[in-house]
Amino acid sequence: MKMTSKRYIAEFDRKRLFILLGGISFVIVLLLSGNIMLKKHRGLEKLILAKKREVSNFAKLKEEYLREKHLFDYIERRALSPRGMDSPIAILEEIGIETGIKEKMIMLKPLEEKVIKGYLERGINVKIDGIDLNQLINFLYKIENNKILLLIKGFSMKSRFDNPDLLDVDISVAVMSKSRTMP
Repeated sequence: MKMTSKRYIAEFDRKRLFILLGGISFVIVLLLSGNIMLKKHRGLEKLILAKKREVSNFAKLKEEYLREKHLFDYIERRALSPRGMDSPIAILEEIGIETGIKEKMIMLKPLEEKVIKGYLERGINVKIDGIDLNQLINFLYKIENNKILLLIKGFSMKSRFDNPDLLDVDISVAVMSKSRTMP
């Protein structure tokens, strides 16, 4: 009987030892897998933040693209204006009449026509004598905000010696329109 009880105690201690070792092993495996999962979770959180920044950058790029596309489309519509094929001299004389400086325009000299990347550039050199700054600003505003695509290619301005309030201005303007023939 003593043998059986010793054996029973030994088996009981062995079972407890196995259960204890199994429990410790389970806890170690649980802690290691928890640690690995925590590291993966932190890595995924960083990845999520990086992707959110990326999405934000793409949204900003989209806004910038749409803004630039809108501007390009606006300029393209101006270049396609049917009045863009009118004489550059007539266009600038009309602007001169609108701003009240037609009689002060002493020279309207057409420049050479050029086709650049599918657009016809017809230049004109305008010399205006004796205008004040307000008239000049109005004239430049009308050029920049015209329905026809007009680009100021060159600009020089001098005040007069006899009356510093009056200006002599030399402006090179290009009328841009979509070319009918490709180069």
